[in-house]
Amino acid sequence: MSKSLKCVWTLQPENPPRPVIPCKTCGVLKPFKPSGKFRLNANGTKLDAWLIYKCEACDATWNRPIFERRARKQIAPDLMEALQINCPHQIRKLAFDRTGLPAVAAPSEGETAIAIHKHIVEGEAGEWANLEITLNLDLPVSLRLDRLLAQELSISRNTLKTLAKQDNLTGDNGTPLQLKRPPKHATTIHLHLAANHPLRPQLNTTLFNLEPVE
Repeated sequence: MSKSLKCVWTLQPENPPRPVIPCKTCGVLKPFKPSGKFRLNANGTKLDAWLIYKCEACDATWNRPIFERRARKQIAPDLMEALQINCPHQIRKLAFDRTGLPAVAAPSEGETAIAIHKHIVEGEAGEWANLEITLNLDLPVSLRLDRLLAQELSISRNTLKTLAKQDNLTGDNGTPLQLKRPPKHATTIHLHLAANHPLRPQLNTTLFNLEPVE
């Protein structure tokens, strides 16, 4: 009989940061969003590439530099192909990269949304004493770990704080969790509960809406 319940949660942020820049059409600062397209230009023997953004108010465009005046042989073949076909994966990767971005608009409600895909990899309902959740992040997220756990386990942040103080909520090897910070890729959360702990029935209900991994 298994005494551990192991889950994997894959986190995918849904909305990239929106740089706030002067819009030539609106005449004021406006947030811009990725258009889903690259621009690639040749200048003699050199190439320039940009990710195209659009003003959320009027669709005016802004080109975010990816590289400028670069020889073709210096560009990785996979990146070159992605730029030529407007590869959605590469666009998403660059759109979520804040490096070099101007000031970013404060996210409004819903813009910090994260798609979370959950799977059980080991254990069964009612048989576990230790819950282990491993977080996979394809891109950085801004949601704090305590908010994520409270939301997805349907328990309060105060309860999480109490569990952490009692050493019942830890990272690997009993290390403290950074509950007030966004999680990093491969963060592992360990929750230890006694058989008669009042949270167990609720957690079983919440957790076993997950899909077992075959």
